[in-house]
Amino acid sequence: MNISIDEKVLKANNYTLGDFLICFAIQVCKKRDILQHIAELKQKGKIFESTIHHHYLYPKTENEIDKIILDSDKNVPKVIELTALVEKLQELFPKERKPDSNGVPKYAYRGNKRDVTERLQKFFKLYGKYSYDDVLECTRRYVESFKYDKTYMKILPYFIMKDGESQLATELENMDCDNTSTNNDLNYGEALL
Repeated sequence: MNISIDEKVLKANNYTLGDFLICFAIQVCKKRDILQHIAELKQKGKIFESTIHHHYLYPKTENEIDKIILDSDKNVPKVIELTALVEKLQELFPKERKPDSNGVPKYAYRGNKRDVTERLQKFFKLYGKYSYDDVLECTRRYVESFKYDKTYMKILPYFIMKDGESQLATELENMDCDNTSTNNDLNYGEALL
């Protein structure tokens, strides 16, 4: 079963996404009370109840739900389809760690294959299909723009998507913009003359 939910349709029918999903869960679980399902999910360690009686998903469960949604979407490339792209993207980024605000090396610019793959899947789900060649070219341009100073360069997973925003999408939408300057294109020796 693949389910598509249009938020405009929800709004037109006076439903929030949460309202709809709860009603849908009750509809799907017709033969059993939804509270029995909640109790079982607690026992399985998928959800927990706070002291103020709110139910939350464990982070692992959130990741499982995201993975199920991504893997169920026929328009999202599968992990195996992204393997070569992930490796090529990682090769474009420096093989070093990005320093934190104190200058201490912390995060690998290349990230890890699993995180990069999952972010690419989310990217393709949210932003649609782009050719892998265009993704590689925009990423190459982005990395190249930091050849003199990597201070503000994002690590690969954050370049693809972070907090609902995508630098990769911005780069793809602006592929035709002039890309002749870099973030530190000025030759300081010449500037002092």
